[in-house]
Amino acid sequence: MKTESINFRLGTIALLLLVLALFTAPVQAQNDRGVGLKPTETVRQLPNKAKRYAIVIGVDRYDDTQITTLGGAVNDAKTLANALVQYAGFPGDQVTLLASDQPVERQPTRGNILRRLSNLAAVIPKDGLLLLAFAGHGIERGGQAFLLPSDAQVSNDVDLLEQTAINVKQIKEKIQKTGVGQVLMILDACRNDPVGRANADNPLTPAYTRGFNFDVRNREVTAFATLYATAVGARAYEYKERKQGYFTWELVEALKGKAANERGEVTLAGLVKYLQDNVPKRVLLDLGAGKDQRPFAVVEGYKADELVLAVANPNSRSVNNAQPEPVVIGNGAGAEPVAASNSLEGTTWTGNSPEAGEYTIEFLKGGQINYIIKVMQNGVTAPRTVKGTWKQSGASVQIVIGNSYSVLQGTVDGAVMKGQGTNQEGTEWKWTLFKKQ
Repeated sequence: MKTESINFRLGTIALLLLVLALFTAPVQAQNDRGVGLKPTETVRQLPNKAKRYAIVIGVDRYDDTQITTLGGAVNDAKTLANALVQYAGFPGDQVTLLASDQPVERQPTRGNILRRLSNLAAVIPKDGLLLLAFAGHGIERGGQAFLLPSDAQVSNDVDLLEQTAINVKQIKEKIQKTGVGQVLMILDACRNDPVGRANADNPLTPAYTRGFNFDVRNREVTAFATLYATAVGARAYEYKERKQGYFTWELVEALKGKAANERGEVTLAGLVKYLQDNVPKRVLLDLGAGKDQRPFAVVEGYKADELVLAVANPNSRSVNNAQPEPVVIGNGAGAEPVAASNSLEGTTWTGNSPEAGEYTIEFLKGGQINYIIKVMQNGVTAPRTVKGTWKQSGASVQIVIGNSYSVLQGTVDGAVMKGQGTNQEGTEWKWTLFKKQ
């Protein structure tokens, strides 16, 4: 079910190939289809309360005895569903909980999950929001990603999986048929070997991150964000004391207010930063050195610094009754100009590529950067630093990695930096960085 940070198997491959692999972005396939299109809109606010719907799924028990029983997925789903109602402005009757301890009609079976998704087409408005969260086992076979409902039959036969599991493509198709404009997804289904031991390393794979990306530029949706419990190639851990995952525990704590800004608002950027800061810290404190779990997010179409997900003090600014503001046509990176005095010099930013894991960029004096990634060589993981340069004009930023091998163009918007990247091989991708305090 869960995973940690990546072991990027490079061996003695040249450093430039490392840079190429890192910047193969989470949404590369979208970029390929979206080249030359107009910039996407930037959504600054969620729809009002009446237009928010959620399906929250937690699977602990499986009919197939080959699939390992889990201990915290149901609790993850139940606490998250409650938090959405209490803190995130979702009406209680518009949050559907499908979990192993629920009545028959709310069991997390394949039929129930797909039926609930199909039913949304009749009720969810086009300018609404759908949040889908899944805690349970996942599996990748034949380059395709599947979520395992409670009645799934695990197999290496992709045809059998198509009939008993849920292909990620099916989920996307169901969501697209609803016509809903905004989608939030929370994925805690990183276990790629559900028949293995419960404490085995079963890492999140690139197929999952690719599968859950929507094409904003080609209008599959207006905006989406997907939160992952941990990085590709890694695992997440159980918070045994709470009988939950560390990721969901901290996610709920963040929505309650621990990730709130000075106005009591929990923004999307603030939530991601809180998870990236606190999940690794709590895992290390409880489990010790060598246990590394670093959540990450893929965000497209949202202005993450302004998008309020929850309000710690509902009297300060009610997230429940907030009316959506008109979307603003952006510059492709979702940022507005900021003062040139807000220099990047001396700051550190982190990002995450599903293909290569977490990376860090340090903006140094004199327009120099350190680009740092963890690399495994000869069975040992160690940081590797690549030099580069940066230029800034107001909110616009150019980052050059290595000997001009990769060039990133983007804009700074508060604690978030987003943009487009290209390299000498002609590959294009999107990237997002979060400022490290």
